[in-house]
Amino acid sequence: MVSSRTPFWDHIGRLPDSGRVVMDRRGWGTPQLRELALRASAYLAGRGVQPGDMVGCLLPNCVEFVVLWWACAHRGAVFHPVNVGLRGDTLAFILGAGNPALVVAADDLTELAAAALHDPGRVVPAGGWLDSLPAPASAAACGPGGQVIFTSGTTGRPKGVLWSAATQRGHTLAYSREMVVLDPAEAAYACLPLFHVTAQGTTMATLTHGGTIHVDNGFPVRTFWERVAETGAVTFPFVGSILSVLLKEDRPVPPHRCRTVFGAASPEYAWVAMRERYGVALVETYGQTEMGGTWLMNLDGRPGSVGAPCDRIDVRLVPVEGSPEGSGELQIRPREPGYFMSGYLDAEQTSAATTADGWYRSRDLLARRADGYYRFVGRTTDAIRRRGENVSAWEVEQAFLAHPDVTEAAAIGVPSDLAEEDIALYYVLRPGSDLSTRDLRRWSAGRLGLFMRPRYYVPLGALPKTQTQRVMKAALRELPLLEP
Repeated sequence: MVSSRTPFWDHIGRLPDSGRVVMDRRGWGTPQLRELALRASAYLAGRGVQPGDMVGCLLPNCVEFVVLWWACAHRGAVFHPVNVGLRGDTLAFILGAGNPALVVAADDLTELAAAALHDPGRVVPAGGWLDSLPAPASAAACGPGGQVIFTSGTTGRPKGVLWSAATQRGHTLAYSREMVVLDPAEAAYACLPLFHVTAQGTTMATLTHGGTIHVDNGFPVRTFWERVAETGAVTFPFVGSILSVLLKEDRPVPPHRCRTVFGAASPEYAWVAMRERYGVALVETYGQTEMGGTWLMNLDGRPGSVGAPCDRIDVRLVPVEGSPEGSGELQIRPREPGYFMSGYLDAEQTSAATTADGWYRSRDLLARRADGYYRFVGRTTDAIRRRGENVSAWEVEQAFLAHPDVTEAAAIGVPSDLAEEDIALYYVLRPGSDLSTRDLRRWSAGRLGLFMRPRYYVPLGALPKTQTQRVMKAALRELPLLEP
């Protein structure tokens, strides 16, 4: 049934039959999903999709997403999931860069996809698509396949990251060993989009254990813990500001079975707060789409650290002019194939991201602590130059996120009449808070050096974010600033 040339489909073919995917309160067992994927592979063949061709997926979290994903693995096509929140030039750029032979799109997105491709004949509406699938013509896998995942583009033009089928399998295996560890009778929960590798890893790792994965569309702020409780989930992933929002909620939490949460960019106070308030252990990680199934990981509960490198990579810190003392750009080199990206769709981007001696440049600043663990310092592309000093926007944001009334915070550099830059802080308060700008200024005085304190404070109802909960700082720069 499987081919050695298709390691991801090989893994799918060996998943325990006890696994289930539940969406919108309807479940599909792993055998049923495999059968649908074989039929969808036959459909792709009938539409002329050849091994190595790109197949676009413009779908929210739904069973059609999983079926198309697995069908591409069997057909040997390159799966190309696209953020359903994209519009205009960005959508056209991402779909155009992949130039898919076919796109399966949600019914309300088919016109957008057709306009972006300038070819409605390549767009298939998802409504009724599963019912139209033919019987599988062959169970034999056809080629190597793979996936292209576009980065969020929060600091620049999105980049198309290429994963081989081996990287897809390596990512799944590493997730099931280190992130999602459960018994076949247990469940996991995810509310992140499947076009993002975190939700993909959570889904595949859960099924690898033969467990049940409950997948929602979007972060249900007001009912999050109710969903965790009713699904019986023992773990869930987080990104961005999810933990900050949860910890500022004051509603009672129902009894639940959750024991661990895992993700990146958690505020330092969350380590103790998550344990004390919710009874769950926090697992902090550092990774990028480019890193595939490799990461730094804090399994020991040491607050303020992203942990130590996994055994699949070597890391080094390279000094960057003007960066905080003791920090450097994190550079990574895989120790074995099948866990890292193959490169970018754009060969020039691949070249720029790799050093002459083969190390991947993360563009992130980290520092190594005395205990051998690493802490995140900031991004080389997200530094603010102020009063002769380089300020990490991330460090400014963390100082304000520690305030009990601040649920979200983002700092950016803005033009200054004194040359260099001033700092603008955009923030969101918990419902019912009457915290004033003056209060926040007093708060910063005890936690940030004078050159790190914002000049501008801008309250918002919500920060502009991608569907993966990453703040779009370019959008913040378009908002008006009030004089302090």
